This record gives sequence, structure tokens and C-alpha cells, in this order.
Amino acid sequence: MKKLIATAASVLLVNLSALAQGSILLQNFGPGFTGAGVRGPDGSLIPAGSSQVTIELLAGSTASSVAPFVPAITTTTWVGNGLFGVGDPEKALPGFAPGTFPFFQLRAWNNTGGVNTYAGALAASQAGFPSAVFQLIPGGGLNGLGNPFASPPVPAPPLFGMPAGYYPFLLPEPSIVMLGVLSGAALLLRRRQ
Repeated sequence: MKKLIATAASVLLVNLSALAQGSILLQNFGPGFTGAGVRGPDGSLIPAGSSQVTIELLAGSTASSVAPFVPAITTTTWVGNGLFGVGDPEKALPGFAPGTFPFFQLRAWNNTGGVNTYAGALAASQAGFPSAVFQLIPGGGLNGLGNPFASPPVPAPPLFGMPAGYYPFLLPEPSIVMLGVLSGAALLLRRRQ
């Protein structure tokens, strides 16, 4: 009988740990956070109360496997200076265990006119550029959502590791290498004429 109870308890614990999912605060503000604010289509930091820009979180276990969640994990809460998500509840990340350091990417779009998905924003030419892929860094490992065993409960971290300055609506400046390639091509074209 004791073996049966011990076996049942271990199977239950294994099943509970398999269902565990990490959580995060979809925000670019918090203690220890070094990211900068997000800029809107006009180049200025998105102001408090703006609900015209949606930010979506994508995640993956590797940098090349980053994909959106279904249903999408988004926020339209802006608190000023390009800071988003402050005050939103923590978001569960299905498929990512507490204590892990997944890779993330953000993408933004202008949601005016009823555009409520990134695909819809692409079709309406209202989509911003996705951010660089970044990995959650130590100090920001995923928290366990609703973990009754945590003592004291640890709040979910913000997006630690997010690169400073995500400007989804501004064209990125060309790199030095790209400028060199363009200059070389221009010289070749001029010489050919």
C-alpha cells in the first residue's frame, strides 16, 4: 500500500511539473531594467494613455524558433516616455517552464481603424518592424504563475535583456558595411558609364 501511495504521489508531481508554465510581465520598466522607451510613427516616445499602438510578445527556446503565442500575448497600456505594460497582470507563457531563459522578440503595430492583429497591420501598412531577438537574462528568469510552493511569492520579471531603444516605426539606419557596399556599387556604375 505504501508503494502504491508513493508511486501515485511521484506520478502526480511529475504531471504537475510537466504542466508548469513560466510567467512574465510584458513591460519595459522595472527594477534592474535598462531598456529605453518605444518610439511611435512620428519618432517621439509614445505618451501615457495612448492606445493606438499594440505590442506583441513572441518567444522561442532558440533565437531562430521565436514565434507568436496563440492566443497572442499583447498590451496597449502605455504609461508615458515609451514605457508599456506597467500595471498589466503577469502573462503565462505556455511551453516555457519557470526558471528558464527563453528568447523573445517584440513587434508593434498601429491598431487604429480596427486593426487587431499583426497580420492585419501588415495588410493595412500599419505594422512596425520587429525588434531584435533577445534572450531573457539572469535576474529575469521566468516566474512560476500561481506557484503555491514559492515562499515568499516572487513577482514575475519584466523583459530583462530587451535591447535599449526599440523604434518599430522608424527606418533603421544602414550599417557601415551596407554604406560601403552602396558606395562601391555607385562607383562601379559611374565608372561603367
